Amino acid sequence: MSTQYITVSNDGGVRTLCLNDAPSMNSLSEALAGELSLQLTAASEDTAVRAIVITGNGKLFSAGGNLKDFMAVAEPLDQYIGRVIRDLYAPLALQIRQMPKPVLTAVNGPAIGAGVGLALCGDLVFAAQSAYFTLPFVPALGVVPDMGSTWLVPRLLGYGRALGYALTGEKLTAEQAQAAGLIFKCVPDAEFAAAVQSAAAKLAALPAAAVQRTKLAFQQAHTNSFEQQLALEAELQTASFGSAEFQEGLAAFRERRAPDFTKF
Repeated sequence: MSTQYITVSNDGGVRTLCLNDAPSMNSLSEALAGELSLQLTAASEDTAVRAIVITGNGKLFSAGGNLKDFMAVAEPLDQYIGRVIRDLYAPLALQIRQMPKPVLTAVNGPAIGAGVGLALCGDLVFAAQSAYFTLPFVPALGVVPDMGSTWLVPRLLGYGRALGYALTGEKLTAEQAQAAGLIFKCVPDAEFAAAVQSAAAKLAALPAAAVQRTKLAFQQAHTNSFEQQLALEAELQTASFGSAEFQEGLAAFRERRAPDFTKF
């Protein structure tokens, strides 16, 4: 199942997609991004897969865009970048955000530029303690953050801190990122792989329909009014209480056992 740039592995209901282009520091080339999108589609359609992990091979999670690749294209660079963002990178970010299954991004090393957006598109973001996040677009290249960073980072950090990191390109360590609310968890390097595996297994054991509904509720909250959100909660909760998953949870409560949601 692995491809040239994505290594695929399965562990129970967890599928891990590992960015595997160490020579380019897992930069988001057209080839790598395209293969990642195809593997995400395959994982979404595979009923045996209940949770997805996106991580990187080597010292970096992702170095973002590859300027050497960009500069080698035949068409004018500005036109090329605009086309590729619209046709590939933006759809990839949206695909991750809209995945019906939980996605854990395991930031094994530095996330740079578009690599930050890729990491933050996950539902749960784990980072190794030695990792860091940086948006060098403005100070290093005179361009704008992309891959969803201008939407994600301000909502997670707040406008002031987000703009500050974007304008200065200052590094945010994994520990700082957790403390600031940018990521879910910072884990010591020696414990990182085990922590990711454990968390992904817990995600895979969750009730799939409830996960989808909860993701939808939290995502809609960004644009809904309070009144609209209350109405959405009522709609989603009505569906949840009418589900087989709730019946299993209720039966497990009565029988004083752990529920088994993997049969649904």
